[in-house]
Amino acid sequence: MNKMILMAPLITAGMLVAGCGADPQTAPAPGSDAPPPAPAAAAAVPASDVVPAPYVMAADAPQVGFCALDSANGQRGEVVTLAGSGSAVFGGWAANAAKQVPTGALLVFGNGADSHALQLVAGSSRPDVAASLGTDALASAGFNLRVDMATIPAGSYAMSVVMDPETSAYCDLRTRLVIE
Repeated sequence: MNKMILMAPLITAGMLVAGCGADPQTAPAPGSDAPPPAPAAAAAVPASDVVPAPYVMAADAPQVGFCALDSANGQRGEVVTLAGSGSAVFGGWAANAAKQVPTGALLVFGNGADSHALQLVAGSSRPDVAASLGTDALASAGFNLRVDMATIPAGSYAMSVVMDPETSAYCDLRTRLVIE
C-alpha cells in the first residue's frame, strides 16, 4: 500500500489542529480586560474525581479578578444541566485581580443555603488568556476538574471562583448549574 495515501489524512488532521484557535476578528485586543473566547478543546482531565465540601460565602463578598467557564461536561452556556450521578468535567480559567494565577482559589457551586466548594487547581496551558490579558503569568491559568456529581444535591447553583476563601472575594462565572 502506498504510504502517501496513509500520510495524507494525518497531515491534513495536523494542519487542522494547528489552525484551531480564536478568530482574530473576535478575540479581545491584547491588554484589554475582556475575557478570551473558550478554546476549541479542553486540556487533559485529572485522573480522579474531586469531592466538593460545604462552603459558606460571605454576604458582602466583593467581585474581583477574571475568570470563565469554558464547559461543564462539554456543555456551554448560561445554564448547564447535569445528572446528579457520575462524574462531570468542569474546565475554564481564572486570574486574580493582579492578573496572576490564583493560589488557594475555590470553584464554588452556590445557592445561598446550600453551597459546595472544591479546590481549584490551575496549571493547564492557556496562552490565549495570557495574550488577552497581556501577561505571560497567565499562560497556565487553565483548570480542568472532574467532580463527583453524586456529592452535590439536586438543585440550581450559581457558579463562581472564590479567589480568597477568607473574604469570599469572587469572580462570577456567569453560569447556572442545574443538577437533576
